[in-house]
Amino acid sequence: MMKGMSTVTAEQLEMVRQWAATGVDLNGIQKKLSAECGVHMTYMDVRFLLLDHGIEIAVPSATSVAEPEAAEPAPQPAAAPVETDLAPSAGQVGKPVVTLDELMLPGTLISGKVQFSSGTKGGWQIDQMGRFAWNSLEGQPTPEELQAFQVELTQILSRGGM
Repeated sequence: MMKGMSTVTAEQLEMVRQWAATGVDLNGIQKKLSAECGVHMTYMDVRFLLLDHGIEIAVPSATSVAEPEAAEPAPQPAAAPVETDLAPSAGQVGKPVVTLDELMLPGTLISGKVQFSSGTKGGWQIDQMGRFAWNSLEGQPTPEELQAFQVELTQILSRGGM
């Protein structure tokens, strides 16, 4: 861990592992550490904690459920219309293309760009305090697109994309 950062006991680290296994995101882990353990850490300190201990946040079950549904419509055409009513919004969302800048913007810890399936695109950044911000956004992504972006960015960062 970094010098000056709050220390986490083995018991608290196990709690973090359990939260991550249930899909609690970095922000949620940060809040739980503060509320339940009295450990106050920045967003980036929590991220480094997870990286240092090889803890990965579980992917939401909606993603794993979507894969089998894609294989099922052919054998069950009667169920397809119900799923098709829901599928356009999920299908239109698609997976956003998230890239990291090779040269980070001044004052940022990490920055990059995103291209949503709807054509909306923008630049994003996370500063040294762990705060997220858009630095440019052309269009307005849907809530579903924003959620897909958050999942993709979290996966990139948890793989050590920095």
